[in-house]
Amino acid sequence: MLKEMDFLPANTLGRLLGYKGIKLDRTTLIVHMRSVQAALDLTQCSEFAQLNERWYGSQLTLTLNNASQSIHFLKKQNAKDFAHVLNKQIAISFADYLSSLVATWESAVVTQYPRQAYLRELQQICSTISKGYKSDPATWNQFLSDDLIKQIKAIIQFHPVSYAALQHHHESIHLVKRKVFFDCVEANPLTDEQRLGVLRSDDFNMVLAAAGTGKTSVMVAKALDLIDRGLAKPEEILILAYNKAAANELKTRLERSSNKTGITLDKTPHISTFHSLGRQVLRDARISTYMSIFVEDPLKLKQWVTEWLLNYLSEDISRLVDFISLTPEPVDPFTIKTQAEYEAYVRDNELRTLNDELVKGYQELVIANFMHLNGIPYTYEARYVSKRRIEVGFDYTPDFHLDGTDIYIEHFGIDREGGTRPDIDAIKYNEEMKSKRALHIECGTTLVETFHYEWVEETLTSGLERKLKHLGIKFNPINSEQLLEQLQSTGKIANWCDLLLKALASIRVERLDYDGMLARFQHAKISQPQKYTVLLNALHEAYVQELKEQNTIDFDDMIIRSIDAIGQGLFTPKWTYVLVDEFQDISTARMDLVKAIIGRGPTPSLTVVGDDWQSIYRFSGGKLELTTRFDELVGNYTETKLQKTFRYNNSIADTAGQFIMENPEQYKKHIETHTKVDSSQVYLLDDKVGVKDGLYQRVVEVVSKIKSVDNNASIAVIGRYNYLLNESRAALAQNQLVQNISLWSFHKSKGLEADYCILIGFSQGKLGFPNENIDQAVIEALLPALDAYPHSEERRLLYVGLTRAKKKSYIIGNPTSPSAFITELLAPKYDVNIHSKTFQERYSKIFKCPNCETGYLKLLNGKFGSFYACSTGKGCRVGKARVCNECGAPSVDNRESSDCNNKDCGHSMKICEKCGRPMKLRNGKYGDFWGCSGYGIQDDQCRNIRKM
Repeated sequence: MLKEMDFLPANTLGRLLGYKGIKLDRTTLIVHMRSVQAALDLTQCSEFAQLNERWYGSQLTLTLNNASQSIHFLKKQNAKDFAHVLNKQIAISFADYLSSLVATWESAVVTQYPRQAYLRELQQICSTISKGYKSDPATWNQFLSDDLIKQIKAIIQFHPVSYAALQHHHESIHLVKRKVFFDCVEANPLTDEQRLGVLRSDDFNMVLAAAGTGKTSVMVAKALDLIDRGLAKPEEILILAYNKAAANELKTRLERSSNKTGITLDKTPHISTFHSLGRQVLRDARISTYMSIFVEDPLKLKQWVTEWLLNYLSEDISRLVDFISLTPEPVDPFTIKTQAEYEAYVRDNELRTLNDELVKGYQELVIANFMHLNGIPYTYEARYVSKRRIEVGFDYTPDFHLDGTDIYIEHFGIDREGGTRPDIDAIKYNEEMKSKRALHIECGTTLVETFHYEWVEETLTSGLERKLKHLGIKFNPINSEQLLEQLQSTGKIANWCDLLLKALASIRVERLDYDGMLARFQHAKISQPQKYTVLLNALHEAYVQELKEQNTIDFDDMIIRSIDAIGQGLFTPKWTYVLVDEFQDISTARMDLVKAIIGRGPTPSLTVVGDDWQSIYRFSGGKLELTTRFDELVGNYTETKLQKTFRYNNSIADTAGQFIMENPEQYKKHIETHTKVDSSQVYLLDDKVGVKDGLYQRVVEVVSKIKSVDNNASIAVIGRYNYLLNESRAALAQNQLVQNISLWSFHKSKGLEADYCILIGFSQGKLGFPNENIDQAVIEALLPALDAYPHSEERRLLYVGLTRAKKKSYIIGNPTSPSAFITELLAPKYDVNIHSKTFQERYSKIFKCPNCETGYLKLLNGKFGSFYACSTGKGCRVGKARVCNECGAPSVDNRESSDCNNKDCGHSMKICEKCGRPMKLRNGKYGDFWGCSGYGIQDDQCRNIRKM
């Protein structure tokens, strides 16, 4: 037929115009025009030839390289037969072309997981096939094989292509095909969510796993699935673990699961920590990997920093003065908006002078240090010459008294218009200033006044110097050597070195240069940001130079320098699949290493696995926003949530989940548990308030109770601080209860589990839980950004602790000084078993300090008897309360009486409104009256009386 129909002549009109006809020569169609020939390559046809009848003759249209080309003036006779032969020939190459498109589609959609990077190409393939087939389905069905048509129809059903549809298609196929593998790869069949986490290999993938939902199982199964399906060789898979223990666990479980499923591994995937990988990269790049002595002996590093600091400060006296002004960090009290904020600031930030006094504010610290540096002896908050009360509830004590003189210094917190901190009544405060001035006039003492606005205008110390010299006070400045010696002997140099070590670690892990540090400090509104930047940049440059001189690296260099090596082409990554564990705690440097591997590798797929609810390592560089803002900071990704746990019951899951999701920055998850219970398994107990070592006695009681009903159970005591664990260990040992007992810090408990967990240390303050001592502002500025929700990282820490328990969680708290977490868990929305009368609301109110926002009153024994002290410390204006004579509860001073805080008691004792001493009922010639008990004190007699 081909020989008979290999030529189709032009019609009469065509011949008149110079056309002779067209000739088919295998894969070439030759167009004859007079003395010229045009050859069309039929293998370039992307559609079948179309024959159309026109008034001027037959017209044959071909599409070559996506461009249409028409041949006119053909003879109608035999035109259909010629077109049939032509399309049979086109079908040979066209089928190959379509088969290549189908193969690409099958590979990218069915064999491999669909990737968003290839979405546009897949949309083009589907559009091309769909458009061609739907334009002439009869011709396609006629000339293409049934198998190919079947494949084409399967593709065009996706038109227009959406990524979600491709995902669903791939997943539905392999959930069925890989069922046997998923059922047996781990000890228990994988959950539906785990199976999806294994299958999904988009460009970027995130597996969000709640505690106990089997994220390690997903990582192990994913690696084996890729190998078993031939998608990757073992050596093409990189698995990065957070630490060595996690890496070893992954290796062990991978080997166990490969044996269990019968998957033979001639090689194993590359499983390592970030530091181990970095060191291997450096070795392959032929860069020295000798470790610095600073890595092996941290004490050597501290010694080096100490020596550097002493040299740096001694080189220039101005540096020493500046450094003293920078530690602690300056804080403008007018930026503090509420009384609660101020109380927390004073309570949790130790403002200690060069003379080793604890003061209430930074500006008082400046004044005290100024006088110490100039050799002016003084006493902080000394008793005034007369026992008087200007403010309700406590005796007047001026800020400073110059020893051996009648000169006192009062620092007033006002601006030039008499304005005060937002939480202070400005009118009342200014009236009290007048009363203080009047008192000094009355008692014949000299009052030197300083003001907040002087500090703002940077004239506080210069103004004070002028005022004191006017009064004849002699200045005797101490020299720098003497000062440095004092700073060392009092431990301040050591404390400053600890701060510098933290700063250096943050600078390294966040990869900050001078501009980066300055920007961070300015953003955080750190006072004198340039001074901090100059100091820390000098430290960092000196440290880097020291490593160069040693020809060594530290842990940070393993990562930092490996990033550079990859970027310079000294090492070429070969991995096609990269898996990262504990992604919620990844640092900037580690993420930069991952990005370098992705950017310089063979377009690998990245899967990160983690739990934003368990991000607890910000202090070591953990950058949670890389998880919560992954799409902005890394790229579009496919998300899988693991929300079924086999560890704990629904009571623990609901309480822990509700608690952590109070923070709107956390991802929302709805945890399903394998174990169901009908009542709360989270218990709140008190720490036996008022009993010596009551907390540890309560731990012993709980452990004994657990063992009495479940003797073989595993039990863990979890504390925020090691001293709590050490004391608990001693108490348990004393009672022979150490068997099957683990003692973990909250941080170290991550990844562990026990049948029963006892959580301890829930009280207020810098050693409480939550830890309310925000780290130094400078360090905070250098660390990764923290979400704004109160105690956000501490909340995640409690979530970790709660979810270690399989059966029951016991929380032991201090009811007289309850932590913010205890107060929150007492709310009706939490289903918590309150097994303590002392935690009832009425009882808690007894110990609430009425003089501040957040403080609670704690019973202490002092030199002159028992009293209550406010947990807010110097942040509370009053700070203490009497002990009620009737019930022993706190008794709070008002102007004329001290009233018991226990409403059930209601006892009230009359006190003197002038000096605060108790009033006594006396009898005079005009009848009974109340007289001050200070009447008989010769040195400071109070003659105040009050009518009955």
